[in-house]
Amino acid sequence: MSEITLIPGDSDANTRAVLHMLRGLDAGLTFDRQDFGGAEPSEALLASARRTGRVLMGHRQQAQKDQQAPIVALRKSLGIFANLRPVHGVRGIPARFPNADVLVVRETTEDVYAQLEHESIPGTFESLKVTTEAACERIARFAFDTARAKGRKRVTIVHKSNIMKKSDGLFLRTAQRVGAEYSDVDCDECIVDALCMKLVRNPNQFDVLVCGNLFGDIVADLCAGLVGGTPNAPSVNVGADDVTVYTPGHGEADASAQTSCPTSLAFAAVLMLRDMGKADAADRLMGALQDTMEAGTKPVAAGGQATAEQFASAVSQRLQ
Repeated sequence: MSEITLIPGDSDANTRAVLHMLRGLDAGLTFDRQDFGGAEPSEALLASARRTGRVLMGHRQQAQKDQQAPIVALRKSLGIFANLRPVHGVRGIPARFPNADVLVVRETTEDVYAQLEHESIPGTFESLKVTTEAACERIARFAFDTARAKGRKRVTIVHKSNIMKKSDGLFLRTAQRVGAEYSDVDCDECIVDALCMKLVRNPNQFDVLVCGNLFGDIVADLCAGLVGGTPNAPSVNVGADDVTVYTPGHGEADASAQTSCPTSLAFAAVLMLRDMGKADAADRLMGALQDTMEAGTKPVAAGGQATAEQFASAVSQRLQ
């Protein structure tokens, strides 16, 4: 049996729906349910995550606007430094670019998200952008290693070094230096605003994108919008403590997606199953999800009328 730490999302209906589907696979999975609790993850939750090595986490918003998002708190507590957002179309979810196939790799420990803000004089706030060579090298090496492992051919470094010559200049130079060590993976670069324009015109120009924290957050959601939006936005968070967290893409989401659309969490579970070496179970679940939606049973946020429970039941019937 394979144990997984389970953190329910704000919508318990979505979590129950995905558990219903996973039980239908009979893939030898067990779940240690841990509630997030307050603003910080509990010691019991962290101990469970470190023991199992895999966390399946539903979409959670911060309880109060002045708190950091639960996924951010969990990343910090578990030493997570990289976020992966696979971008590709899914049968049954309308998309502008259903044949897109891009992987966004985002550094998650520093940049302006280091949250070093202060009021220098009344009415003037300053936010520090932190860029270290060590973090740049770590995320670049992770991006090229991931590209090589997944048979990808090119990594594009995303930056704004034409303006932020020192901080983004360091990110660009460091990633280029690392890329020179990988003769089997091409390396190029693109300024972030030009990248966004090129992505919305033709995302198939790109293969793997490696980004700093802020640009990666923005680019990943832009890319998700190209292949169906919130219903198709699974996210993988990889840490130094050998813990991987699988979750829907975070940020502000439509109310309908939070309450009645378990697809993104289900797609995250597919990615989890593949990483666990359960390719057959992953293929079965992905096929059942797509077949169900193509047959017309879809959650509200994916363009249908089904509740999370109705959708899960329909998917599970195809797994029998």
